[in-house]
Amino acid sequence: MKRKIQAGLAVPIVAALTAVVGPAASGALSTAADPPETGLPTPASVLGFAPCTDYKLANYEQITDYFTALDKSSDRMQLMSIGKTSEGRDQVLGIVSSPENLEPKNLKKYQDIAERLAHSRGLTDAQAKELAQEGKSVAWVDFGIHSTEVAPTQTAPQFAYDLVRGESAEAKSIRDNVITLFNPNVNPDGTTHVSDWYMKYVGTEYQDSDYPELYQKYAGHDDNRDWFMFNLPETKNQGNILWHTWYPQLVYNTHQTAAYPARIFVPPFKDPSNPNIQPEVIRGINAVGDAMTQRLDREGKVGAVSRQQYDQWWNGGLRSVPAFHNQIGILTETAHASATPTFEDPADFPKTFPYQGVSTSEPSAFYPSPYKGGEWHLKDSCSYIESTGWAYLHTAATDREGWLYGVYRMGKQAIQAGGDVSYIIPADQADFATAAKMINVLRWGDVEVQQATAAFTVGDKSYPKGSYIIREAQPFRPYVVDLMNPQVYPDRRNPDGSPERPYDMAGWTLPYQMGVQFDKVDAKFKVATTQVEWAKVPNYRMPSTTPGYAYALDPRVNDSFTAAMQLVKAGDKVTRTKDAVTTDQGSWPAGTFLVAAGQGTKARVTAQARSLGLQVASVATEPENTLALSQPRIGLYHGWGGNSDEGWTRYVLEQFKFPYGQIHDADVRAGALNDKYDVIVLPDASYNSMLNGERAGSLPPEYTGGMTAAGIANLKEFVNNGGTLVTVNDAAQLPIRAFDNFPVTDVTEGVPSTDYYSPGSVVATNANANTRLTWGLPEKLDAYSSTSPAFVVKEGATSVTTPVNYPTSNVLRSGWLLGENLVAGKAAVADVGYGDGEVLLLGTSVQHRAQAHGTYKLLFNALLVGGES
Repeated sequence: MKRKIQAGLAVPIVAALTAVVGPAASGALSTAADPPETGLPTPASVLGFAPCTDYKLANYEQITDYFTALDKSSDRMQLMSIGKTSEGRDQVLGIVSSPENLEPKNLKKYQDIAERLAHSRGLTDAQAKELAQEGKSVAWVDFGIHSTEVAPTQTAPQFAYDLVRGESAEAKSIRDNVITLFNPNVNPDGTTHVSDWYMKYVGTEYQDSDYPELYQKYAGHDDNRDWFMFNLPETKNQGNILWHTWYPQLVYNTHQTAAYPARIFVPPFKDPSNPNIQPEVIRGINAVGDAMTQRLDREGKVGAVSRQQYDQWWNGGLRSVPAFHNQIGILTETAHASATPTFEDPADFPKTFPYQGVSTSEPSAFYPSPYKGGEWHLKDSCSYIESTGWAYLHTAATDREGWLYGVYRMGKQAIQAGGDVSYIIPADQADFATAAKMINVLRWGDVEVQQATAAFTVGDKSYPKGSYIIREAQPFRPYVVDLMNPQVYPDRRNPDGSPERPYDMAGWTLPYQMGVQFDKVDAKFKVATTQVEWAKVPNYRMPSTTPGYAYALDPRVNDSFTAAMQLVKAGDKVTRTKDAVTTDQGSWPAGTFLVAAGQGTKARVTAQARSLGLQVASVATEPENTLALSQPRIGLYHGWGGNSDEGWTRYVLEQFKFPYGQIHDADVRAGALNDKYDVIVLPDASYNSMLNGERAGSLPPEYTGGMTAAGIANLKEFVNNGGTLVTVNDAAQLPIRAFDNFPVTDVTEGVPSTDYYSPGSVVATNANANTRLTWGLPEKLDAYSSTSPAFVVKEGATSVTTPVNYPTSNVLRSGWLLGENLVAGKAAVADVGYGDGEVLLLGTSVQHRAQAHGTYKLLFNALLVGGES
């Protein structure tokens, strides 16, 4: 078993320890052992302790202080700020190379070479070879994306020190041949939170307790799930370096932990591989991984495993997105994410690894030097990370021309493979503002996009001026094809018949998730275009004269909800129509927002329209059937322990200007919820996690205990007294299981994964547009499913409607879905009248990772139920 060693406590070490422990993890090869550059500050001189010391964690501020001191003391590093974090910290990046390479004119030259080769256009093979000979490898290495995975962050200062000061032939070769983009911390805010938490409680009973909040303000662990969407400031900061500034040929993303009891996972990855990734990328990943494991074994660092746990299917992480940009994306996962040492008892090791039954004790092709157990310290983990880092940079240096020419060759092949295939995003779709947002998401990944400057025709279909065009014939075609087309994940099973789970999502098709209409065409066509740097907010429109009754906002447009909320806040009278309404722009659907014309209204509506790109219509007379809209008092449940779905919900609410307050377990237990809230939202979470919360003793008492049965009774009272309870995905289990005589069941409850399983996929649903929850939505609605519930109304129930239902067949749109027949024809959304209030069951991940713009309106409409009268 794994036994933590408490700070300050003596630990008996058995005499036979050396019989079970592998060779000592003694640090990297003596790369920096020759006479070093003098005058450099050591990490310990700035941090106050040596990095990776037991029971010590440096926070981001301390680490930045060290990198600042190292930068000031050496001409082999340049440190820069690359932007602000979510909490306002400066995020820094170090560039390490030889002083000659770092001279401004030379650095610009090598940057230009990397960009020209990555984009491939306008070069002959001979010219590309000359550039590859002249250029330097550009290699990215990062630390600390997941803040609770502490070893990478703590490794960064020592690795940077060794790389900058080293005088060995290897260190000189790396600095001469490589521009190393050294990112000391991907998630600075989280590093400070987690390190400070550990240091606050070290030596106490809570020493090894988890930080009780999300360690990234909105995403927590999902900060490594934002790399094609670019919601977070940190993702944008670093994406700007990766795909708009430096275009590294190699990207190394360090993580923890390995499949137990391995000491480190190193590529090759396990199958399946995404077919859109070019073969040369996969070969390159395997080659770098082989160099890493060879080095570890030569240094006596046993326990490296490959082809376990992590695949090359998913697109969306810091190491996976590069593979779709013809870059060598490397992931390692190192054991022991704690500053508290442990003793690993080999008698308690599992017999096999999770994948393919590989033995944990016998040598095999991808685990040739098994770890035998023993005492393990943070410095051991750090040593493994630094060793793989040296191997990675050594490979970048020794095959410099190969890496540089390789990205050119792959880019050229991608352009040729694209042929005449294009994706056209029409400018006349109702929510063109969201389409423009999708274009900017793609531009963050350096997708080439054109915009039509005049109307054009393809075949028998005409497209208006302003439509966007994405051609497959571009260097990052793998990225385009992967994001714009449905995924078809192979049905893979373990020996017991259970599904072989992908590393992350199985399907993520971007326009499906965002609700953007597009046409895929395979034909030559003529169109006048301009290159898009960034998509602009669409041109807004205001009525030419003051309307007889009201200004109208289109409910099919997500940003209309933002404008409505801001206008309500400003004191304007806002209503929603229950039926279709006649405007000066034709008939608009039920749910249209009407802003009564009054003093100053035009200026306020114009300001919203201009900033959001809205097409505002006018309504001459007041319709008969309307609902008055006020600003609902929204409470968002915030359980301790960190729930990424709660964080993403906060992010979406803030982006669309919905004010909210956080409700903690203690608030739910205290009751009197109707006094404070009109609407309470339960983000995706299991029933047991909400009921019980964090285990007593695992955290300080104020962070444990959950809602308890008393709190759930208070939620029921809140609904009975007229409140609106909104549940997202699995949170529906709370009212289904705990509210008396609840008239809805979930047909998926208790069904094993061998019979029903969706590891993150896009599914089809049918929406009834004539209900409050579906106002503004299309009848055919793509939604995100993660083994999501499916609802059935109990016989005889009269207080339930099902505004959104799964089709009776062909439920899957992108990804993998086992057990389609179980959910086919069932309800994906249920509107339940309960007492004097309502329970709104949103059975899909309607705000999934702030990617699912296409189903945001389900959440927004649900929130506004609490503000209707």
